[in-house]
Amino acid sequence: MSSYAAHKTISQKYSPNNDLRELMNIFTKMVNHCLKIGIKEDVTNMKRLCYLCYRELDKYDILSTYKINAISQAAGMLSNRKQSIKRGIKTKNPVVNHSSLTNCYRVKLNGYLLTIPFKVREPVNILLNVHTYNVLKSEPNLQVRSFTMTEQNLGVCISKKVDKIKTNNTVGIDRNLRNVTCGNETQVDFYKTNKLVILKENTVLARSGFKRNDKRKKGQFYKERQRRLANRTKQHLRRISKQIVDKAIKEKSQIVAEDLKGIRKLYRKGNGHGPKHRREMNNNWPFYELQRQIEYKAKWAGIPFKKVNPKNTSQLCPQCGKRLQDDTIQLSPQRKKSCNNCGLFMDCDIIAAMNISRKLSPRFRDSRGDTSEAQSRVFVERPMTESIKPVIRIVDVSKCSDTDGGCIATTR
Repeated sequence: MSSYAAHKTISQKYSPNNDLRELMNIFTKMVNHCLKIGIKEDVTNMKRLCYLCYRELDKYDILSTYKINAISQAAGMLSNRKQSIKRGIKTKNPVVNHSSLTNCYRVKLNGYLLTIPFKVREPVNILLNVHTYNVLKSEPNLQVRSFTMTEQNLGVCISKKVDKIKTNNTVGIDRNLRNVTCGNETQVDFYKTNKLVILKENTVLARSGFKRNDKRKKGQFYKERQRRLANRTKQHLRRISKQIVDKAIKEKSQIVAEDLKGIRKLYRKGNGHGPKHRREMNNNWPFYELQRQIEYKAKWAGIPFKKVNPKNTSQLCPQCGKRLQDDTIQLSPQRKKSCNNCGLFMDCDIIAAMNISRKLSPRFRDSRGDTSEAQSRVFVERPMTESIKPVIRIVDVSKCSDTDGGCIATTR
């Protein structure tokens, strides 16, 4: 059984003292200094940038460990800039405007204190809160790798060695505007996300209702509403991702998701969509944030997480592999699809979740063919008497707490 190193970050509120604030300001200046040199010399390689910048940073009164981290952070930003330019994206020169501090050397945990280097043989202790301490002490083999500090937050990166769980099943995840469909041929769960759409619409209405002619107050109001929206959205997505990963651990299932890219570009002005439809689709919740949370939680638990091509996942019949037809008789067209070959009649979200899970299912992983074709050989034709009838659950995670694993579910 293979093993790997899994990482995650624990964040807490923290207010640094004057010495740490001065250290953060110096670190930010070093990063900007390295960015200027990297842009001037057109360098993105860490080794080359270190050769050019290390001696230039001697004028800053700070430990050498922070100099190496500043060069590393600048190299990452320059590399991202170069990739954006290659893709044809108009990119500004990177610059760090907010003070921060990062280090991955000589970081230790002493009870409730996090010890970080400050000066030569003079470390600094940072008090951790109860939640951070409980997480760091929850497992015996956890290691503190690095820390990142800002004016308000402290993030501690930890890692552990994880043994990959041997799975015998797959579950597919299909992300939509008002639900997240997760399941396979036996059971499908609908996680409601319509509350996130309502939250976004209410935030837009609250912003439009601000009539005070004060730019400073208007900025504060906008910032507060955006912070509240982001916190509530992340909390909702946390509950969904936790339940998906917990169920995958219980059933020993591999998680499969669509490799979605460029969703925002599909609904720009001039692409053939009306303003009402563009506004509805652009005001949706962050699809990538849910994928990020599921991915790191699955890796932390030892569950494999894979991404597949999303092409035609809702256009092919999961029973025979033939192309599906839209149901135009129903009151809500495009949500139900039917197959003229085997007679399957099912919701397109359920079809997409089953097709996504089938792309990496152990039953079909050795078959030849491509599921993006109209009729694919990865689908083994079943007898007409044998039909797919998954158990469908509708889950509302907004009515369950973070500490309680229960939720409101309706089975049909």
